[in-house]
Amino acid sequence: MSPYEPVRPAPGVPLQAHVEELRRRCEAVSRLQGGSTYFHEELGIFRVYAAEQGLFLEETPAELNRPPDEEGNEHQVWYLAGQEAVLKATWPDFFGLLVIHRPDEEAKASPIDYLQRWSIHNDLFGDDIAFVGALQTESGLRLLIRQTAIAGVPATEAQIAEFFTSTGWKRFILEGNVAYFDPERCIAVSDTHRGNLIFMDDGLLAPIDLRVQVLSGALLDTVIGLCQ
Repeated sequence: MSPYEPVRPAPGVPLQAHVEELRRRCEAVSRLQGGSTYFHEELGIFRVYAAEQGLFLEETPAELNRPPDEEGNEHQVWYLAGQEAVLKATWPDFFGLLVIHRPDEEAKASPIDYLQRWSIHNDLFGDDIAFVGALQTESGLRLLIRQTAIAGVPATEAQIAEFFTSTGWKRFILEGNVAYFDPERCIAVSDTHRGNLIFMDDGLLAPIDLRVQVLSGALLDTVIGLCQ
């Protein structure tokens, strides 16, 4: 594959449909064992599903054979020349962090959490993130997504606060960091620092890499309490 050709998303099934089926399988395991699924269980569920659906990439995309254009805590990033898009690959066996987690749960997100995060991100912010596929490397599993590149400058803290609170999001502090909660949809977002929201030439803000999580039960109660 030439670095000047777009990386194609996994064919056939939209990201949301993948997430719905993966969550259905998690719920089935939860009912069977009488408790919520954990990271390693969801990792196993994802691997089985990805193998069934042909989501493992047979070849490493050419972009990954050259140094990344950017690196962050969760991804390496390559710009797709002439495509106004970027390819993001998670670090091996690391799929980001949860906004909030149970005391008996790991803070890191599972592959299923990761895909759900981007599906909700598309819905909330009008993004068009596509799941490219999974890549098994010697260092571990990596997930690849394709996202439209956004031109602009990092938003100010005041602009970020206005972006959320003006549309009903509630601000709260979690582990010393600013996060926001949508009480209607029971969704929390974090990692809302300046590098993750872009102020565009048209005066609008574009979130590009937020942590996003649907809340229920005790976690929902905790966040509601933090917003008061």
